[in-house]
Amino acid sequence: MSTPPKPIRLQKFLSQQGVCSRRTAEELIFAGKVFVNGKPAHIGQKVFGTEEIIVDGKRVKILNEKPVLIAWNKPIGVEVTFQKHPPSKGESKGVKTMNDFNFGIKKPITVGRLDKDSHGLLLITNDGNLANFLAHPKFNHEKEYIVKVHRNLTPLDLEKLSNGSILLGNKKALPCKVEKLKSREFKIILTEGRNRQIRKMCEACGLQVKDLLRTKFNDIELGALKEGKFREVKAPLSPYQ
Repeated sequence: MSTPPKPIRLQKFLSQQGVCSRRTAEELIFAGKVFVNGKPAHIGQKVFGTEEIIVDGKRVKILNEKPVLIAWNKPIGVEVTFQKHPPSKGESKGVKTMNDFNFGIKKPITVGRLDKDSHGLLLITNDGNLANFLAHPKFNHEKEYIVKVHRNLTPLDLEKLSNGSILLGNKKALPCKVEKLKSREFKIILTEGRNRQIRKMCEACGLQVKDLLRTKFNDIELGALKEGKFREVKAPLSPYQ
C-alpha cells in the first residue's frame, strides 16, 4: 500500500514551484490574491499540490523540473526583475530586464539583487526553497564585492566601512571585512544584503562609487565568466531540502 502524500504550507508550496518567495506568498495571501479551489487562501493553510491554486489571477502550474542553480555575470544597466517595463518617454524600448536573457529554466528566481548600475555575480535558480535559503540573512552567507571610488581611500574610510558604525535607516550596518586593493579601490565582504547597502555606506564616508562588481557568493566565484553569460554551479545543501 503506497504512502499518501503529506500536505505542506501553501507559502512553502508556492516557493517550491518558483512562483515567489515565502515572504511574498504571505503578502499575497494577506492581500486576498491567492485562491485554493475557488476559496480565498489563509495563512497556515496546507495543500497537497493537486488543488487548483490561483495566484494574482494566474493558475499555478506544477513543475517537474530538477532543481538548478546558475551563476550569471550580470551586465551594468540590467534591472534584476522579471517584470516587463513599458518604454520610457522618448525611448523605443523599455528598460532592459532579466526577461531579455534566456537562462534555460522555467520560472527562474533570483537570489537577492544587484542594482541596475552594478554588475557581476548573480545567482538564479528554479527552486524556491534554495532561493530562500541563499537569500535569507540569518544564514550569514558571505558576498564579496570590488568597489572603485572617486578619491583616494584613507585609513578612516576603511575603519568606518568595516566597524559597523554606519547607520542605514534606523539600523546600523553589521561589521564586515574590508581590504584596500588600490588607492581608490577596495574589497568588501558582507553577510547582509540591504538595499543599495554598499553605495549608502560609501556615501556615509563621503565616497562616490564609480564601479561596483560582485565577485563571489560563499564559495561560488565569478571567475572568468564573461559578461551576460551563465554557467550551472553546484547548489549548497539547504536545511529546507
